[in-house]
Amino acid sequence: MAFNLGASNNTGKLNMNDFLSDEPTVQNDEKEIPINLLVPWENQPFKMYSDFKMNELVESIRENGLLSRIIVSPANGGKYRIIAGHNRVEACRRAGFTAVPSIVKNVDENRAKLIMADTNLCQRTELLPSERAFAYKAQQEALTALGSRRATKDIAEKYGEAKRTIQRYIACTRLVPELMEMLDRGRLTLATACQFSALPNSSQEEIAAYLNRDSERKFTVEQANTLADLKFFSESGIAELCGEKVTSTEERSEPAENSAPAAPKQTAKKPSKQITLQRRDILEEWHKMYTEGKTDGTYA
Repeated sequence: MAFNLGASNNTGKLNMNDFLSDEPTVQNDEKEIPINLLVPWENQPFKMYSDFKMNELVESIRENGLLSRIIVSPANGGKYRIIAGHNRVEACRRAGFTAVPSIVKNVDENRAKLIMADTNLCQRTELLPSERAFAYKAQQEALTALGSRRATKDIAEKYGEAKRTIQRYIACTRLVPELMEMLDRGRLTLATACQFSALPNSSQEEIAAYLNRDSERKFTVEQANTLADLKFFSESGIAELCGEKVTSTEERSEPAENSAPAAPKQTAKKPSKQITLQRRDILEEWHKMYTEGKTDGTYA
């Protein structure tokens, strides 16, 4: 089966029509499909609209009808799987529609993935980093399965991004949920999140726990690189390596009920929230001690 990865308009960029232009079995059929026959695409990467935005879409559909048809493909039992249009279907349901204007595409799974991702990437202006990450990954997998040897480059050219940016997004699909949420909320930059994505899940969870204790804690790319080099560490190990005092269990415990009040202590100047890691030689020495089991248990 031929597969055209070039552009038909001489722009050097991908056009979704190119994915299907030389596939003779592709058929498009416009019809009104009963809403109870429409089934969602399981595990598709795009989140449903917030209640506020969904209500706006419902009101628009009530006043103007559905202006853009959804895209579906035939499914088992006479039903149709939604490729693009999950929010529109939900809005139609809330608006009381019994049928939804649809375009039925008889395409294979890989082309369905390309359409699903491209439609959302092009039409939705407010996408979370996690949505972009999994959409780019779906496209990369689909293009590779269809014979592309330059999938990542094609995606970058299609959406006007640097190839490295696409690679970083795809790498972030390996983040644990806690760090992915921090990326979505802006607690982590894309570059920093990419560095953490290469770490074992246990180390990623330690980083998440460390950051969750203070909303102002941040990492620079250089600091993320250093932690990525270490691979294995604990939350308390991160704190000590970042020049923060590690408080022991005894120091954190509440004073006895009848004990005399402690003498007031002079408060040291609060350190900057921007984390400053120690020199690399200190980090490497600590890592050597940790891996050889020579620590006193602080980092276990």
